[in-house]
Amino acid sequence: MQRLLFGVWSALLTLCCLVPVAAGQCERIFLVGGNYRIQTTFHNMQDGFFGAPPVSGADESQVFMDTRLRLYFDFRPSQFVLVNYKMEIGDITFGAANPPISDADGRRLPNVGRGSGGTPGSDGVNVETKNAYIDIQAPWVPGLSFRGGIIGWGDQFDWAIMATDFTGFQLTYQRQALWTQFTYLKLFEGSIRTNADDSNWYALDTRLGLSSKTALTGSVYFWDDNDNDNPVTGRNAYQIYAGLKLNTVLFDKGLLEMSGVYNAGQEFLGQNVRSGPAGIVRRGLAGSTNHGFMANVHFDYPLGKHWVGATVQYISGERGSRLALDGSGKDIHAFLSLFNSQYSGFGASRYTEGGGLELITLGQMNDSTAGLNNVSVSPYFGGGYNGRLLAVARAKFYATPVLFVYVAAGLDRAARPNANGDSDRGIELSTYLHWDIFPKLWLRVGGAYMITGDWWKNNSDVRIQGFPDPLGLRSGTPNSIFQFMTRLQYNFG
Repeated sequence: MQRLLFGVWSALLTLCCLVPVAAGQCERIFLVGGNYRIQTTFHNMQDGFFGAPPVSGADESQVFMDTRLRLYFDFRPSQFVLVNYKMEIGDITFGAANPPISDADGRRLPNVGRGSGGTPGSDGVNVETKNAYIDIQAPWVPGLSFRGGIIGWGDQFDWAIMATDFTGFQLTYQRQALWTQFTYLKLFEGSIRTNADDSNWYALDTRLGLSSKTALTGSVYFWDDNDNDNPVTGRNAYQIYAGLKLNTVLFDKGLLEMSGVYNAGQEFLGQNVRSGPAGIVRRGLAGSTNHGFMANVHFDYPLGKHWVGATVQYISGERGSRLALDGSGKDIHAFLSLFNSQYSGFGASRYTEGGGLELITLGQMNDSTAGLNNVSVSPYFGGGYNGRLLAVARAKFYATPVLFVYVAAGLDRAARPNANGDSDRGIELSTYLHWDIFPKLWLRVGGAYMITGDWWKNNSDVRIQGFPDPLGLRSGTPNSIFQFMTRLQYNFG
């Protein structure tokens, strides 16, 4: 399969290289976008950014600042070719007990210090490449294009399955009401001499405009996770996802989005034994299969310059403890994805360590473009197989043309009880104030408070969060959690 894909890729590149550059056209580089932000955070969650609620008798509160610069450049040698580069300097934190970066083995590293910037007399080496890719338009087939390199990709379902930056390539075709895209991503590269230990992602997304107000999207994703194949039984590790999404307009102005995804697979995150603190051992699903379903409904309705909205989400789950289900050989009746993996995705980083504990604030305050209409990037706490029932009400009210208030409330429950028989994860209230100070310069001040439920109480799954290098989270009697943030940002472009 990979040889075929690389063969097609090579053929397309060869053909595109034959396209002559327009006479007299000069190469140009444009700064097309980006932003600079400085942000202050005050919270009491375990492990800093994305952890568990604090337990009784432990003071987890801390205050820190974070800076980040992102710049996006386009290099345009012709009307058919574009090279894009996105870079970032950050996130550089000041005062965080657990800075959100790690080395290749998942061990946390300080990101204020020598080599990273942020110390007196030290420029530091801290430029991160977010994207670097080439776009080629095929002049002989209108609407056909190729993109290859380090690309950003996310699923069509609120990024609840997988989303971040990857190395891979895409073939896209768009013609009138039809848009379709094939994506290949290399998630993990094992030995360069064999493909038997690689992990690859294949995606096909197609959207058809049924009318000026209605569109239907169909998607199929396949994760060929060779790195986690069962060495004892020889069974292949894989996950497959198939889903539909409908976008339409109700009552002339209301935006409705409904989606559903079915997931099935086996050997989820495989048989590799991973041990951690407190004698915790991770042995995978021990030959089990899994299947589950996720459904989302969003509705937003404008009221003049204001708007109100609501979200309902269901993610199927399995009763009991993940610590017990892993290695049990039992089939798992739960929707599984890289965002609810035990080590939540692609390594121990702030973005993928099971975020989404705070249902609402993280998406809106961080201006996220993903997740339940900016409710949360991650579907639910990455330590559990218990699934989710989520309901959110939200609204935005403009006080002046440059000043608005966002408010939201959320109810979060597990679809199935944990090992203690508890399903209630919590109730959250959130709000922030947004002020457009000048064109492209804005300030947000706000926060969220969650009254935690009994699902967190003495839950053994909390301790396993962050594998293969657990974060040292503690289970016990949870306290309520809070997060307050101030963010000043300037947008380029």
